[in-house]
Amino acid sequence: MLYTKKEREKIEKVREVFADYIRKSRYVDLLWSEKLGYILLRIDAERRDIVMEPVIMEDGETLCKELCLEIIQDVLEYTGNDHDRESIDALEKAEIKKRLRPYEERLPEYRIRIEALI
Repeated sequence: MLYTKKEREKIEKVREVFADYIRKSRYVDLLWSEKLGYILLRIDAERRDIVMEPVIMEDGETLCKELCLEIIQDVLEYTGNDHDRESIDALEKAEIKKRLRPYEERLPEYRIRIEALI
């Protein structure tokens, strides 16, 4: 068994909350493997390539964190700034908080973890 029932339910809840984001994103996809479980891929859809090492999801918290980091990266790309999240300015921070708020509201059990990423 890849996950306990409780672990699988937590991952499924996060997957459901982020389903629309995953479907619309040009940069991430979440796949199911009978051998490994859920795998997050970071992709370049235009080149049809996997651009980073796939991440095997161990739990819902990890999936939530990885997807929130993708949203943060989306904001940095949107603002045209070429820096990491440690260097975000006030406007970027406000936009990140705005984009993450719906996920925080639906996943209150991860709220502290999400806020720690900003």
